[in-house]
Amino acid sequence: MNAPLPSGPVTSLQKQLFFQASRRSMAEVERILSRFMSSELQKLDDSACERLLAFLDNPDPDILDWLTGVSSPPKSVDDEVFSWLMKYKSEVC
Repeated sequence: MNAPLPSGPVTSLQKQLFFQASRRSMAEVERILSRFMSSELQKLDDSACERLLAFLDNPDPDILDWLTGVSSPPKSVDDEVFSWLMKYKSEVC
């Protein structure tokens, strides 16, 4: 089950990011990303949202491999965005 959209004010960019993260082709990736968004979304400014949206353009199998340590992300992946996700995953998931 997907995590709910946070209650309270969210910008249109935050809402777009939340729904893109919550509608993935792989359930494992969807679960991690939707929980991250539910927890962290309202803390993200527009720049962070845009960077996360760019990260989500990657294929789900690649994202899952990166998040599980099967492979390392390429240099083109935003290091800070990846660090946010890995930190969240290690603390919560």
